[in-house]
Amino acid sequence: MSIPVEIDDLEKTIDRYGAVAYLVTTNDDYHPHITHVAVSVQSKELICKVGRKTSLNASVRPSVAMLWPPEKPNDYSLIVDGSMQVIEALDGSFEGTFLPLSAILHRPASTSVDDLVDECASDCLSILEK
Repeated sequence: MSIPVEIDDLEKTIDRYGAVAYLVTTNDDYHPHITHVAVSVQSKELICKVGRKTSLNASVRPSVAMLWPPEKPNDYSLIVDGSMQVIEALDGSFEGTFLPLSAILHRPASTSVDDLVDECASDCLSILEK
């Protein structure tokens, strides 16, 4: 059974998936760079410490994505797209402030022929701000 999640419920959804996510940025050649981050929610923004390479990528190309993998096989992943602003702290560390713009709960398309009869190969759930 699929349950839609509103953007206002994103914090509750993140609570379900946990504070650890994968952050996806791109380098100068637009190759993906994926890093593991600990996320805290402050208001509607997601805050995380990032490394030097991730901070450079996000500073130049602020459109990034975060992914929370499924809790168990055949469950949904949480994918959140947004923009990130990076600030360097006095100690030389970097903090990213991520503003979610859209998100989906996603799981792989079925490979069963019976499940494809209605021509629906995916059951992504959109999380959109209304």
